[in-house]
Amino acid sequence: MARLPLSSARRCAAVLAALLVTFSATTIGRAQPPTVDTLLLRLFDVNVTEPYELNADFSGVLEVTVKRSRFVVSADGSFLEWRGTDGIRHRQVMVHNLNLPLLLRPFATSIRNVIADKIETQAENPETFHAHDIFLLTEQPDGRFVLAGIHRAIVDDAIDRYGHAEDKLDVMTRRKIAEWLYTAPTMKEFIARPGPPYALRAVIDENGVLYELVLSYDWGAVSTRIEYIWIGGQPLWSEVQADTVSNLAGVGRITGKLLLRFTNHCVNCKRP
Repeated sequence: MARLPLSSARRCAAVLAALLVTFSATTIGRAQPPTVDTLLLRLFDVNVTEPYELNADFSGVLEVTVKRSRFVVSADGSFLEWRGTDGIRHRQVMVHNLNLPLLLRPFATSIRNVIADKIETQAENPETFHAHDIFLLTEQPDGRFVLAGIHRAIVDDAIDRYGHAEDKLDVMTRRKIAEWLYTAPTMKEFIARPGPPYALRAVIDENGVLYELVLSYDWGAVSTRIEYIWIGGQPLWSEVQADTVSNLAGVGRITGKLLLRFTNHCVNCKRP
């Protein structure tokens, strides 16, 4: 084997050493991203018990499709969000004005409930996340993280078919299997099944603020996107865009898109 001249060998060694130094400095200087468990803890405000109360006004538009006919509903009202000493976040909605097309007026109460339920039960439902094996899908350049998950029953099914029974008890193994099921194109038919959401995808930042949630069902996806304003360092809703799917008595299944804008935020203060 031919040997490099001494001068060339020294240059190669110097380049290699420089690359190692650069790599080490980059690795040391780069902050480690939060773990999945840390992000979920922050998402649900676990161990955060400081009480607060938020009042705001909202206005919005609900575009609904009923039996292939499209209708536009407008509404406005008040919004209350609070956390007591129990550390649990609560939301309450009062729809003050509801403008309905003539054909939908008999269903005013049901449509009010659709709007209120969509806001009051929005997004950060721990049961939805805990029903899935969650993994880190990607890290975005804007400091946000994309989490994804597969329903735990589907992961159990995959382990029964392709793995070992003890794998069901190992969190990291379950997450790797969930990632495989989520990302492998050949597994789409295996994971898409009737019932609760078979998969989810969420975009959150390192503080646990949720910006997007997509729930996948065998019949389609339901997404929610949230924008914020910050008051006193606390993120407050400024806009919510959400898909809606409901069943109205006497009408049947309705689908739609809800756009809500929040104004006049008032934190820990009494409004007239």
